Amino acid sequence: MYIESSEPLRRLCAQARTEGRLAIDLEFIRENTYAPQLALIQIAVRDTCAIVDPLTVDDLSPLIEVLTATDVLKVLHAAGQDVEVLHWHTGMLTQPIFDTQIAASMAGLGEQLSYGRLVDALLSVSLTKGESYSDWLRRPLLPSQTKYALDDVRYLLPMHDQLSKRLNAMGRAAWAADECRKYADPALYERNPRTLYRRIRNGKNLSPQGLTILRELAAWRDDEARQRNRPAGRVLSNEILVDLARRAPQTRDDLQRLRGLPQRELERSADALLMTVQRGLEVPEADQPKPENRDHRLTPSEELTVKFLDASLKALCQREKLPASFIANRNDLETLVRRYRKDRLPTEGSPVLEGWRGELVGRELLAVLEGRLSLHLHPKTGKVTFTARHCR
Repeated sequence: MYIESSEPLRRLCAQARTEGRLAIDLEFIRENTYAPQLALIQIAVRDTCAIVDPLTVDDLSPLIEVLTATDVLKVLHAAGQDVEVLHWHTGMLTQPIFDTQIAASMAGLGEQLSYGRLVDALLSVSLTKGESYSDWLRRPLLPSQTKYALDDVRYLLPMHDQLSKRLNAMGRAAWAADECRKYADPALYERNPRTLYRRIRNGKNLSPQGLTILRELAAWRDDEARQRNRPAGRVLSNEILVDLARRAPQTRDDLQRLRGLPQRELERSADALLMTVQRGLEVPEADQPKPENRDHRLTPSEELTVKFLDASLKALCQREKLPASFIANRNDLETLVRRYRKDRLPTEGSPVLEGWRGELVGRELLAVLEGRLSLHLHPKTGKVTFTARHCR
């Protein structure tokens, strides 16, 4: 089914409302414009797979209504980018969501499984990925593109059925639902120009003044990208922004000495760049952002504790058939150790101790930290066991 007008879309969405769920996938292009260009919307209900052409359908409101309806479950795979693109174009939050990638991890099938691998694992169907980098904005679509696009959505509902059975049998259905609720957080999709600098990883080692200049430059670049309808990186790269922030050029001659600054951009934006740098230099010290974690280096004892907790976490997750990265990362463990060392009450604000994570392994991890639970490695089998200890 190929939908090019509003009426068949309205009927399809009405069917989804009746059934209480639909599967959805998107094809989009984000390499050439400020906002991702929505090229195709694939939808599946119980007995229908459809491609909705957003280039010809002039009214997507029936779809927006069903995507925001709280009584209709939306099934997606690795939903993050798709939900972000939908938010870009509608300003609405899609919920509730069942993410088959998250559900597969929760069911012990593996970490961040691709759609093709999960379809093969659950349904014994092998998919081809020959159209991954197609120009989805070009019309008409080739038959191979149509098949690829429909395949990306046609198996989502059967996988939802299979994964739901597994999760229910394991007692983890509520945990998966809780994890998928993160997509309803508006903060995931907010684009605050004043905080964009935090996403520039190689700027973390700048001084407070350098970070202040970087903050101004990142906001300027975002505004330029929006006006030009270009990706921000096409205006200036992160590396050039960091170099500008570090060197704080004062004159055009200073700018010309910067390696990698395109001549065309220099001619176009030299004055704006110098004004932006100057604006950053004029920010009072009290209002400058502070570098992250510069004063929070681990002591040798804390470093050893984090490594031991990491080993314990991996052993606990192996027991539960879950990837350790699904439970906590290095920063989570560092935070847990620091807060425990500081006040012995690390539960507040520690993700590994909250919700289903705390119920599954977090409490045992805290017991390891407190010395109430010890880890033992069998020298021959390599099997890890945990034993309760009676501490004085």
